[in-house]
Amino acid sequence: MKRIINEIKKINQSKTITFSEKFYKSSDDKTVMGEVAFKEILFLDYRETEAGSNPREYNGLKKTNLNIIKSLLKDYSNMFRFLHSGIIVSLVNPIFSDGQAVRYDDCCLTNGNQTRFIILILSLLKLLSRDGKLRDITKQEYQSFIKEHFDDSESLRNIVNYIKYPKVTQMVKFLRTNSKYLESFSQMHIEEFLNARIRILVNVIDSIIEDIDDKLDSYQAGTLIAEANNDTQNVKVDDIFGTKHKDELNERIFKYFKEIYENEVKIEFRYGEIVDKGKKVHILTLLRPVLATGILTKEGDIFRFTNQRIPVYNLFEKLIHKSGVDKTICAVSKLIPLLYKIRYAYVQPHLEELKRNLTREYQEKAVLDGLSDTIIGTQISKVRNNDSDLERLIRTNIKYNIDHILPVLVYKIKSLFKERDGRLDLTIPEEEREKFFGAITEAIYRNYIEIKLQGLPTSLTTVVRNRKFYESGDEAYRTYKKMSKFEETSYIAANSHVIR
Repeated sequence: MKRIINEIKKINQSKTITFSEKFYKSSDDKTVMGEVAFKEILFLDYRETEAGSNPREYNGLKKTNLNIIKSLLKDYSNMFRFLHSGIIVSLVNPIFSDGQAVRYDDCCLTNGNQTRFIILILSLLKLLSRDGKLRDITKQEYQSFIKEHFDDSESLRNIVNYIKYPKVTQMVKFLRTNSKYLESFSQMHIEEFLNARIRILVNVIDSIIEDIDDKLDSYQAGTLIAEANNDTQNVKVDDIFGTKHKDELNERIFKYFKEIYENEVKIEFRYGEIVDKGKKVHILTLLRPVLATGILTKEGDIFRFTNQRIPVYNLFEKLIHKSGVDKTICAVSKLIPLLYKIRYAYVQPHLEELKRNLTREYQEKAVLDGLSDTIIGTQISKVRNNDSDLERLIRTNIKYNIDHILPVLVYKIKSLFKERDGRLDLTIPEEEREKFFGAITEAIYRNYIEIKLQGLPTSLTTVVRNRKFYESGDEAYRTYKKMSKFEETSYIAANSHVIR
């Protein structure tokens, strides 16, 4: 049993999907199709990843899921893959090897989550059973098993934790009261089951967003795909929060933003609700940077909100309903238009210019063999003599997500806010801001790219939610502070209120 569990864990930790046979890859590099063994999909991530977020959780033994279980146990080694539509996965920054394996930075199981969880639960039950015979499993026994074998891996533990004990007992009860399927389960050999095949379609997010007119990052594109593939989730968390609290948000949280940008930018409370041309900004874009200042959280909790959705909405919902926090809400409202200006007037333009410059810089390094020790070293050796292919490879690997970069910058400047004439501003002189934000943005971005090129120890999402990543740009900030001697203030500390 331990050998099998260790094999499963090794597959997950390699961040690689290995196909049973050579896969098909489209000529535009956007789609990969083939078949993989069950063991390859057991722990694919699906929530709040850099490749998107899937709204569907495992919903237990509903009618469709019962049919999946029955077809699995009837003939998992052959007919199942022909009777089942398979799964869809979105990947970020994939590296293809020999037409049979793909390594990735982050992934999202965008469709087929129910099937994956059913296969995983059956596998866990088989590993828990003695001599292949299923018996009743106590809650303590199940939790001890999970803790013993999966607690040392955060990514595996996160997936297993969504299989609550009642869902496991549902499966046990079904099997024990259906002799035909219980017999099939008893005769099932775990290694044979784990090596059975399922069809898979892979969306290569990096290639997809290159040709999209809308400015979608990999997270937004992956989430859009996941939500479209799971259209039974008719009401999204964004819709619920934005619609439910629209009046309160307008009157209190977005008060100063509306005063400043009323005739220039429209606020979108639900994705896609504003279809006419003109500037618009979604509520999440306005809310998320506020948390990086630490005005609503403990210092140590700032980092985990990077690129999050649901936790951000939950925090602001608590803030809106809390009494005695008018001063904090007023400060938050004043922060929002300033952080919006910093994003669009300074950070975003600098990032676009830096991306163009770094594309040329890294192309030159690649030609001179300066990137041979990076994760794209092997790929570079294959396209070094083809300028267009080399440029495309470099451009793909130095992409950024501004929602990874901006929070780090905001975290750096959290002591530079000062109130003037009822509005919030920075203590940095206006004429120095362009250079200041350029230097800090470049330092954070370069570190971001270097981390990616050296190979991620875990998912990119986990890396950017780490305190260490927030140290990016420290030296640039200290250098500029020493040169310019700008004032640091206690505005955030004086107006903060930790929301629990």
